[in-house]
Amino acid sequence: MTLNERQRQDRALLMYVQYADALHGSVHALVTRTFVALAVLSLTFVAMAGDSNLVPDTPNTAPDYFCTWNVQGFACSYSNASDQADMMVEASLFGTGPNQNWVGFYPEVRADLTFLLDDAFDFPLRGGHNDPHRGSIELDSGRFPSYKGTPAERLALLSKDVKAKGWRDLGLWICNSRPNVDELPIDSDTYWCERLKWSQDAGIGNWKVDWGIGVPGKPLWKFRVTTKARAVAPDVWIECGTQGDIYRTYDVNISVSIPETIRRIALFLSKPDPNDRRLINCEDEVYIGAGTGSTYGVMRHPLAGNMPNGKPDGFFTASFRDVKRRMDEVTRAVRWHRIAQPLPKGDAAIVDDVTLTDLKSKPAPARIARGGLALPTVAMPDGKDPPYVLCCRYPGGEIAVASIPRNPGANGRPSLVFPLADVSLDVGALNRPAGIFGEYGSLTLVTTSVLAGKRILAQDLAGKTPVDITAEVQVDGGRLTIPGPVIHRVGLMAAKAGDISDPGLVLAVEGLNAFVPKKPMRPGMYMAPPKP
Repeated sequence: MTLNERQRQDRALLMYVQYADALHGSVHALVTRTFVALAVLSLTFVAMAGDSNLVPDTPNTAPDYFCTWNVQGFACSYSNASDQADMMVEASLFGTGPNQNWVGFYPEVRADLTFLLDDAFDFPLRGGHNDPHRGSIELDSGRFPSYKGTPAERLALLSKDVKAKGWRDLGLWICNSRPNVDELPIDSDTYWCERLKWSQDAGIGNWKVDWGIGVPGKPLWKFRVTTKARAVAPDVWIECGTQGDIYRTYDVNISVSIPETIRRIALFLSKPDPNDRRLINCEDEVYIGAGTGSTYGVMRHPLAGNMPNGKPDGFFTASFRDVKRRMDEVTRAVRWHRIAQPLPKGDAAIVDDVTLTDLKSKPAPARIARGGLALPTVAMPDGKDPPYVLCCRYPGGEIAVASIPRNPGANGRPSLVFPLADVSLDVGALNRPAGIFGEYGSLTLVTTSVLAGKRILAQDLAGKTPVDITAEVQVDGGRLTIPGPVIHRVGLMAAKAGDISDPGLVLAVEGLNAFVPKKPMRPGMYMAPPKP
């Protein structure tokens, strides 16, 4: 099939899809959609025969994880923190009842993710949020009755079962203090290293070290990343305050999650510290993460509808953003990490002096550029407010750019809008794939690479089939301009029915953008040796 024939077939297919949508609900629509399905199969076969999948099949090794805290809240109708902790039981993970089978989430990318147990797997049920056994890091037998043996053996068995469901590995929320029980016959460093050794032997991939309680008159024993701790658990990623491998932007209300996450990333990048080489965990704002070279701590989950008490989910509210119908965004962002690995602090980051303010938010920088890129140029028609625009050159040379929506708060109420900006980004050599996230009026990549005569391929990061968009883009010397409607269409080609995620695609220039396989990411790979 020639290039022109393939482009005509692509346009014809789009016309049939639009026609079927216009006839939605009628018998004619059913017939038309059947024809479209057959056409898709035909086109997919032809495209795959000529162009291979732009997204590798091999799962990524970035320390991305899914955290259970919000699904714990949904399962107890967010009644209180103690009830939320009591949702952490064996049946919630593996059961088949309502609001159970959490290990069944994210089938497309769970091999790329750590399944991280949040508070509170390690103290008895109904013990309350301040139970004195919190911090034992021993799988509680009342919560997980099927798991027998020593503490290390119980963790290993659970880790094995989670991996058997397709997840990369198991992760743990860690209380940053010793259990508040009788004096332990060991010292703090021995205590923590013993438990890290359990995790290392069990194949546990991540420690999310959070707050601790402590009891007056007893040593707090706060966790520290020491030389000994790193030596006994070289394969456990550690997220711990100002220590470890990862800086987490931390919990934030959904109404201000976008500007506050951007603000916290900018604040972290702006603090000069040559010894701080941690990765950034942007939590659930995965497109912000893709645009800033960060890792993800996914909190959204697919349990939709009302909570068990019959009320709507008050955390992931459907009236604003409706992130539980934005699951494809997670797939796209996680698959991007198969192509490009996150980068640590210490790069040549630029934080915009211009700030934007959304409803009830603190000012956040309008633009951030990492990896040596200059700030992008953002033009809006008629002087309207722009989106946030983030960009990054990854360690392997890959480029990502993300346009992020706003919450202007029309009539004083949360409202998500997506200003369509004309964005221009100077990328230098365009010799690696580019990830494009969000909506645009247009996106121009300015490059020193020769584009003349090259085919331009693009693919929804949630899909497996690239399409040729050469005839739909403009090449003017070293300027490659992709119209916003093309980004929208291609970036949603593999969208699931009912999903409202923003577009996310990978772009490649044939003959220039070679994918380079990556070495596995390892804990401590960017960090200086910890202090004794």
